[in-house]
Amino acid sequence: MPDTHEHAHKMTHWGPKGSRMLFTLACLFIVLAGLKQAAGVLVPVVYAFFLAVLSYPLLRWLVRHRLPPVLSLGVTLLTILGILAGIIFIAVRLLMSFNRDLPRYLRGLQSYMNDFAVWLQDNGVADAKSTIDSLFEWNQIIGYATQQDVVTRLGSMLGSTFGTVATLLTGLVMMLILMMFMLMEAQGTDRRLVAVRQAGGPDFSGLLRSASDIQKYLGVKTLISALTGILAGTWCWFFDLQYPLLWAILAFVFNYIPAVGSSAASIPAVVEALVQHGTGGAIGVALGYGLVNFSLDNFVQPQLLGNRFGISALVVVLSVIFWGWLWGPLGMFMAVPLTMVIKVLLDNNEEFRWISIAMAQKKIRRGEVEVVGYDLADGELLGAGASTETPGRQ
Repeated sequence: MPDTHEHAHKMTHWGPKGSRMLFTLACLFIVLAGLKQAAGVLVPVVYAFFLAVLSYPLLRWLVRHRLPPVLSLGVTLLTILGILAGIIFIAVRLLMSFNRDLPRYLRGLQSYMNDFAVWLQDNGVADAKSTIDSLFEWNQIIGYATQQDVVTRLGSMLGSTFGTVATLLTGLVMMLILMMFMLMEAQGTDRRLVAVRQAGGPDFSGLLRSASDIQKYLGVKTLISALTGILAGTWCWFFDLQYPLLWAILAFVFNYIPAVGSSAASIPAVVEALVQHGTGGAIGVALGYGLVNFSLDNFVQPQLLGNRFGISALVVVLSVIFWGWLWGPLGMFMAVPLTMVIKVLLDNNEEFRWISIAMAQKKIRRGEVEVVGYDLADGELLGAGASTETPGRQ
């Protein structure tokens, strides 16, 4: 009888909880569908927020050095606009030049792939050439590269988010306007949030701390991306590639995408080295990119960031996939900051705090898995959890 009573108690306990979970999942799917449909509006807002967070230290520094607030805001906006416009202008000009040479590089790559297929067949791989030819429709690829211009190709790449180049430009203008108003409202944000809480509203102090963490993350990530671009461009110049500045900009931009961005940025440079200088040149460029990315990502960046951000490597990779699916390529660039915001929101909710703990970075100490950034009571080590760091590494 006691066992039957206990079983019935468990059934009545999990019934409402399971219904609540199903209701939460249904609401989540509705929210995700709305976020995906409203990407053209929400993506500029998100980018405006993160650009405002990144540029706020410059505004604060100018105000502290006795520059009038209006003039400080104007200098900050002109600085950010100048940097963005300069990078976009140089990148588009280089891409237009590279676009004219792209068919030549594709024909060179086709020649190497044919030679590779012949080598495979000579070494016992049957039908290697026909298989590779079926995978790469070279005539169609070269024809597409010849017909499409740079602007059209960029528009198609971002089509999952904005649809057309016109809406992309509209989103860019909206982003800059929103960033201006966010910077104007930045002064006194902490006092405003205290007033909201005292008036009976929610406590946004966790989000304010999250904004500080995001500010540090974006600042460090920008520095690491700039170093990556400089070193990658120098390495490509050393190997006498034709477009070292373009590959430097590509390495700088793609380094914002965690896990896969740096590797993806190296592919065009390696292909150019293969076509221009053969296999030895391609291997040399690939090794240089690998050394730069490994050194900066595993030694320099952890020293600058520390453990305070506490998102596991698996969550970082999954966040890139998720935000890329939701908002296209532009979502990938902001995957980690957006995930950090969600983690803070979950951390301040008692019902879903366990998800935040599951997302946290973990390390092994004395054979047990510890969650970084959470003060657990004695004896609350998480045994048998998955670690995302090397065992024994602090």
